[in-house]
Amino acid sequence: MRVFILFISLIIGSATSAYAERLKFNHIIIDNAWIKDTPPNHKTTAGYLTIENLGDTDERLLSVSSSFAAKGEIQQMEMDGEVMKMRPIPDGLIIPAGEIIYLKPGSFHLMFMKLNMQIIPMQTLELTLTFENLGSVIIPATVESAPTSDNPSSKKYNH
Repeated sequence: MRVFILFISLIIGSATSAYAERLKFNHIIIDNAWIKDTPPNHKTTAGYLTIENLGDTDERLLSVSSSFAAKGEIQQMEMDGEVMKMRPIPDGLIIPAGEIIYLKPGSFHLMFMKLNMQIIPMQTLELTLTFENLGSVIIPATVESAPTSDNPSSKKYNH
């Protein structure tokens, strides 16, 4: 029984640490990267993370890519009248010096299209983020289930 409890503790600890991993890339800190799971044969999903710029000059996130999607985009949700629409940010997302940018549901986010696999909870997938001045960095992102409407404590998902 002790071995079973130790095994479960290690699994839970690994999942938690994968989600909570902070990655420092020069003067940029990338934190809390996660991807929304998908049903079978679904061709799009969204990703979220936090980017902190500790530097004294602005940085720009130019692109995102992955091995699980043919196309990745940086997008923003915005209201068009009473309709919420997703729009790509073709010139990249500016990360102002000394500030934190939150890519989250209902706001800026990463969009992955033409998926080549089902995205399953508890997977850890790699994303490549390309910055204007710093180049590219590969980061881990944990897959999480979409929250249900009957669970108000879960993350709000609107992508």
